Amino acid sequence: MKRFLKIFNLSIYKHILFWIVVFLFYTTSARERFGTTEEVLVTYIFHVLYQIIIAYTILHFIIPYYKKNRSILKLLLLIILVFFVINFLNVSIRMSFLEKAYPDCYKVFLDNNGNITFWERIFDVKTIFIHLPLFYLQPLFFLVGLTFYENQYKLSKIREQKKELELKALKHQLNPHFLFNTLNNLYAMSVEKSDKAPEVIEKLSSILDYMLYGSDTKFVPIYKEIELIENYLALEQVRYEDRVLVSFKNSITENYKIAPLLLLTFIENAFKHGVSQELKMATVKINLSTDDDHIFFNIFNTKPLLNIEKSTKKKSIGLTNVELQLNLLYLDSYDLKIEETLESFSVNLKLKKQKNVYVFNN
Repeated sequence: MKRFLKIFNLSIYKHILFWIVVFLFYTTSARERFGTTEEVLVTYIFHVLYQIIIAYTILHFIIPYYKKNRSILKLLLLIILVFFVINFLNVSIRMSFLEKAYPDCYKVFLDNNGNITFWERIFDVKTIFIHLPLFYLQPLFFLVGLTFYENQYKLSKIREQKKELELKALKHQLNPHFLFNTLNNLYAMSVEKSDKAPEVIEKLSSILDYMLYGSDTKFVPIYKEIELIENYLALEQVRYEDRVLVSFKNSITENYKIAPLLLLTFIENAFKHGVSQELKMATVKINLSTDDDHIFFNIFNTKPLLNIEKSTKKKSIGLTNVELQLNLLYLDSYDLKIEETLESFSVNLKLKKQKNVYVFNN
């Protein structure tokens, strides 16, 4: 039995339920035309048994064989052979048992075909090529449809799991990157014995708590991302002090869902490539807003004039990962534009709004 069920994604219980429904359908409709309940039940037990044999033989043996050999002729011959065997079983059981035990069910047939011999019934071309396929293949078509639906459903689940694994892998690439930069900040302050070190530790603790425990879902409330951004900017402001001019404008008052850690990656990139190497004053401008259907995120940062000729043409790991996440989570419901000049770098991101969670106050 297990071997027969290997090709199906439907469970054995669903198979049993399917054939019970088929049996009840035939017996209910036949009860009005034939004799006693016993006659109908016994007769259609054999009919459904034949249908089961045909369905699983074709699906489990004949179709896989055809996929390997790609011979239509062999496929047709095997199907004909199956119907010949079923017809042999059917005729044998009917003539030796059913027609004798329940003559009322077969009265019309016997009146018209009582003189036909056993072997004439066995090799009856009309029965093998027309009557048997029309009757016995009906459940097979429904079973194929149900199996296809189940296959598609499980395929979608596999794809969903694949997305989850990819997203987790991307987040694991982001976290060490962020931690490396932030711990460098804390190390520098510790060396200088700065009084601001406790503040940095507090902010870092909040950020790590969110990254480890608060962002382990596909989408999070946007206010959590805003708090994360504010904590990160506070850390960087402590580190760079008067070397950077930071502007963060947030006009969002309703709380929508957003993929976690997306916006932080762009901000982190701005500080890493636009502020850390700047010897004079650097500028970072961030704007977060919405309209009826979208969330808009814009970040602009100046670039140091030093080593312009060495300006990398490759995207950072963080930007590459965030684009992968956008493709996985937002598909075609986002628009990302990155513009870079010798003096500045800017990102414009438009995201389709997710389901509203609740209203919050800034």
